[in-house]
Amino acid sequence: MQERRCAAKKSHSRSIVGATLEVIQKRRAEKPEVHDAAREAALHEIKERVKKTKDEKKAKKAEVTAKSQKIGKGNVPKGAAPKGWPKLGGGGWKR
Repeated sequence: MQERRCAAKKSHSRSIVGATLEVIQKRRAEKPEVHDAAREAALHEIKERVKKTKDEKKAKKAEVTAKSQKIGKGNVPKGAAPKGWPKLGGGGWKR
């Protein structure tokens, strides 16, 4: 019987979704310092964008609360019943 020989596996690069082969090879060839600097810049930009949206939400919320305080029914604390209403609970008899 004749022995079979395994063909040597050849490694080759392929492009993946979102990155062509040229982009991948360029990233591999660049120095780690350049890659790290680009990453830091991208992270900084993302953090700034998130901070900006948080500040906008905070300002909008403050504006809404200020508006509701103007329109509100006086300075009644939250959960307190207005004057003239009967008190609830605690009126039962004991044995």
